[in-house]
Amino acid sequence: MSNQQPLENRSKHVSREAPVLDPRLVKIRPDGRGRLQITLPDGSVHTGGRLYPAFPISRRHRFIYLFSEDDTELGLIQDPRQLDNDSRDLVLTECDQVYFMPRISRIYRVYERNGIAYWNVETDRGPCSFQVISRSESVFYVGRNRLLVRDVDGNRYTISDLARLDKRSRLIAELNI
Repeated sequence: MSNQQPLENRSKHVSREAPVLDPRLVKIRPDGRGRLQITLPDGSVHTGGRLYPAFPISRRHRFIYLFSEDDTELGLIQDPRQLDNDSRDLVLTECDQVYFMPRISRIYRVYERNGIAYWNVETDRGPCSFQVISRSESVFYVGRNRLLVRDVDGNRYTISDLARLDKRSRLIAELNI
């Protein structure tokens, strides 16, 4: 159902003062072709709409921007838990798909060759290997002990709590920040 555009293209469409929508009056459903159909409090219906979390890393299930198919900003839902059950479930699923970020639970090995770091890790989705070009631009803290790793393809991986990794994984991570 998700027909999202790259992250870089979204920020230019978000205004600083999106209208805050009353989630009790918003309905979000799939249409017959797998697209989102957004019904706003004024009764207008927008088929092919999109949604994006304002804070995809720290609060991806709060503050959700809604857009029309032509990327016109429709509004902001501050707390999607106040949506009706069907809309809420759909919104939370869409948010998870928009920002698919496997969680790294173990780091087996990181080695560098020709300026590229090769990571071999275990994630909540299983074993994974990826490449990182620049540590300074691709591996960084997004909280006290939380790390975000961006690979050469733009995929993001997170380490939820560096302190919870096993000792060897933690050492490897710290050497590659």
